[in-house]
Amino acid sequence: MSKVRIITDSNAYLPPDVVEEHGIVVIPHRIKVGSSLYEEDADFSAEELFDKLHEAQRMGLSRLPEIQAPNVNTFLDYFQEGGEGEQIVCVHMSNELSPMWATARKAAEMLRGRYTIRVMDSQNTSFGLGLLVKMAAEAASAGATVNEIARIINGAVPHLYVTTFTESLNYLERSASLGSSQSLLGTMLGIKAMLMFEEGRMVTQEKVQTREEVVDKLYEFVIEFASIQELAVFHHAYEQQRTDLINRLRETLPRVPIHKIEYPPSLAAYLGPNTVGVIVYEGIY
Repeated sequence: MSKVRIITDSNAYLPPDVVEEHGIVVIPHRIKVGSSLYEEDADFSAEELFDKLHEAQRMGLSRLPEIQAPNVNTFLDYFQEGGEGEQIVCVHMSNELSPMWATARKAAEMLRGRYTIRVMDSQNTSFGLGLLVKMAAEAASAGATVNEIARIINGAVPHLYVTTFTESLNYLERSASLGSSQSLLGTMLGIKAMLMFEEGRMVTQEKVQTREEVVDKLYEFVIEFASIQELAVFHHAYEQQRTDLINRLRETLPRVPIHKIEYPPSLAAYLGPNTVGVIVYEGIY
């Protein structure tokens, strides 16, 4: 029997060599800015997303970016590439933020009986999603079945943690249910909101006023873990603060791999500009 094929979406942080080695299929998000649609790929950065958004706003189109999935027929095409009877595991960005999981589920239901397809909600984003996909791909390469891969993913999900700060409080009215009055007042006061992922949802935890406090809070969050296997830091317009945070963490956690990763547009659409965050995988013991 051929190995299980692994599919994910463009929110996943995956080095190109990992994608190539394991034959991982990456389905791009579509991001609507104003009246235009853009595919999330290596050539479309968070910075370009914000540039396009500013252009749209100058034209009077003030809505925030929208994350879209390809239609069901596109998923059917991806699923059927390998021929009838194939086994597939899909691992996607949190269903609370992306429509990929829901669309993949619809397509999988349409092929029930002809293909074995397991569609999984990572409840995570970016580096966290990428780690899960890599685990799935490595297990598939070792001959694991769909159900065995699903158990690996389900076991790892509770050990992934995301926390981030953002200055773009108007984005949080949509993504973290922040009230418009809170958003306006917080923006006027220069507040930076701390968010954590809880079962795939963005939840506001606390607020600080200075960028130095942001670094302190993220550092305190990370060092509370008794054991960390992988750690990633992303940012937009927080270069100095990210450097300061990484330097402090490397002194305290010299054996932990710390990855500087890109800020994916499909996450930037929910957090906005002026953001810094960490993704922690504590491992399974």
